[in-house]
Amino acid sequence: MELLVLSDYGSRENLKMKNPSESDILETMNSIDWNLFHQVCLSKNEYDWMEVGGNLKDDGLSATYGKNNERFVIDKAPTTINQLTEILLSYFNNDGKFNKKYKFTGENNSDSTYDAEKVYKQLFENERKASFEKNKTEKYGLMEIIELFIFAPYYFIRGSYKFKSFKHLKDENYIIKLKQKSIIYILSFLAWFLFINYQINNYKQKRFEEIEKIDISDWKKRHGYE
Repeated sequence: MELLVLSDYGSRENLKMKNPSESDILETMNSIDWNLFHQVCLSKNEYDWMEVGGNLKDDGLSATYGKNNERFVIDKAPTTINQLTEILLSYFNNDGKFNKKYKFTGENNSDSTYDAEKVYKQLFENERKASFEKNKTEKYGLMEIIELFIFAPYYFIRGSYKFKSFKHLKDENYIIKLKQKSIIYILSFLAWFLFINYQINNYKQKRFEEIEKIDISDWKKRHGYE
């Protein structure tokens, strides 16, 4: 489970915590200045989440439950932070009390000044952009380069769990890694071709030398060549 706190109508991430405890949730809710707009979300995954938010002034308070791509907005808006906390803890403990006591429907709340789905899409997009920017400068280390060089033909045919494919590198904006891997593979295939070609020619040369060394004078005498 993940705990997420947003402010400024979803534009700023204040807190992101993996596997929070009940005390973490209580402490978070009590530490927020609810005179300003905040959103607090508990999520099991992108299809199962509970969000409470708003402020005690202009916007009021609200709660939205997300399940299997459906949003269930609370029928009667909460009036206190204690109610928001109670809803979050009920969802956290998976006891279902929040739905029995407060009743959520699948209808959108037209009075809401924000859209949770849009907020999370925007947050995901921001994280993706940040990841793209970080990926752009990542490089393979020396040992990774050596391993790729040696096993490039095998990885090219069978794939690798350790190293991302060319498509993945391109899709995730690993610009430097993509260039590195392309050059390494070209050099590796060339090196393996030259090595195998050398081994074949060397084998042929040795076979020819062995044949040349064979004494066939007795065979020639028996068959009248001498």
